[in-house]
Amino acid sequence: MSLTEEQRTVIDFLLRGSNVAMLGPAGVGKSFVLSIIDQELPGMMKRLSDSSFGQVQRVRPYKIQMCALTGCAALLLGPKAKTLHSWAGIGLGKGTVQELYTKIRRNRKVMQQWLTTDLLIIDEISMMTGELLNKLNALGKKIRNKPVPFGGLQLLLVGDFFQLPPVSRDEPVQFAFESDAWKESISTCVELTQIQRQKDPVFQKVLKEARVGALSAESCAILRACEGKNWRANKIKPTLLFPRRAEVDMINESNLKALQGARHVYKARLVYDGKMPVGFLESEEGFQQAITRMDVDAAYAKEMELVQDSQVMLIANVDPAVGLVNGSRGVIVGFCGATQFPIVEFVNGVRRPMGTHSWPIEEYPFACRTQVPLRLAWAVTTHRAQGASLDAALVDIGASNFEYGQAYVALSRARSLDALYVHDFDPIAFKAHNKVKAFYKEMISATMEKEEQDRVRNGSAIQEASIPMEKNDREPGNES
Repeated sequence: MSLTEEQRTVIDFLLRGSNVAMLGPAGVGKSFVLSIIDQELPGMMKRLSDSSFGQVQRVRPYKIQMCALTGCAALLLGPKAKTLHSWAGIGLGKGTVQELYTKIRRNRKVMQQWLTTDLLIIDEISMMTGELLNKLNALGKKIRNKPVPFGGLQLLLVGDFFQLPPVSRDEPVQFAFESDAWKESISTCVELTQIQRQKDPVFQKVLKEARVGALSAESCAILRACEGKNWRANKIKPTLLFPRRAEVDMINESNLKALQGARHVYKARLVYDGKMPVGFLESEEGFQQAITRMDVDAAYAKEMELVQDSQVMLIANVDPAVGLVNGSRGVIVGFCGATQFPIVEFVNGVRRPMGTHSWPIEEYPFACRTQVPLRLAWAVTTHRAQGASLDAALVDIGASNFEYGQAYVALSRARSLDALYVHDFDPIAFKAHNKVKAFYKEMISATMEKEEQDRVRNGSAIQEASIPMEKNDREPGNES
């Protein structure tokens, strides 16, 4: 998969030292761009600093830190990602800047993270409040002892404000783009527009309208037609996406209970890599709290029961070369005689046993949680599904959706109209916040003309860094 021109623009601005917001609807390849940035940007920065284009000669490797607002979202970014709160050392983020600064100063490891990180990537930026972004900006200035935005720490903020907003009891909600920190630090907004996940132009049009809460009569007719599609005869049932967790738990438990056959129970376990610090005790309070947070945030189940014919979903990129990526749907067709691991048949026809997968524990890199990388998938919550692509989805996009962007997130998980089944549909469920619509309208009017973008890009930083970005053979997994 090659980078598009607009994706290349993001990297070019980063090479120039800009603080960038990479925005765009679901499925435009934001996660793929992040994987390229993580793998290629340090080398590009080194070559750039060694060239005549470079302003400053680098004395140490360029360090990138990927973060997300939730543990589940961080796990989707890869093993090196952390929750933003953990990386920043701010706990729940409550208290004044001075109180948080005092807390961080007591933690040498967190201080080093603030001082040695060159590029901080924050994914799912729509879920961050403006208050938190302001606090992080002030902390960066104090910790790095520089009066510039974030103390000179380069930023890449990623997401889509038309998707799920911040969880806040304050009224009205303050989005990140409303904050003083955003206005002071973000110099460039690049909106990706070329959808990679869904190839059908008809579905793309429906999604474009759904995102901004303006479904046409034609799109409404298309979605209503999906209400009547028969999914019950499918061997691998579509995953049901519901807005509330209580509904999801009830559906999964009742379907599992209805199955006949031997029950196989799999428990998440702790595994160490042999690099355990001297004096470490598993009973340490901090370590136990980290495990508890991991078990709450992660996509895996702490304890999972499977029976033959269980509907399941893959929760890790196990074998992208054959299409086994996060979100792949399948059904349990048996269990290995020797290991008792489940054998899964996936939608794409691949059939294989599923062993365990490892998830590193934040702040304790020598320890991992291991579990079979599956979860029951008769149903999942819309919040849990954000960031994933589903082979087949039965979505509730009716009046029970209670949040801005929630119905759109559910709808955009499906890869195609053929893979989309609708449980309930109400056009009223698709709504976009007025503040978000105003922000994008202003952003579009302030965006550089295409000719100016071409002038910035052509013969500039990417070429100077001598990176063959046109071709790569990496598997993007799930574009988001």
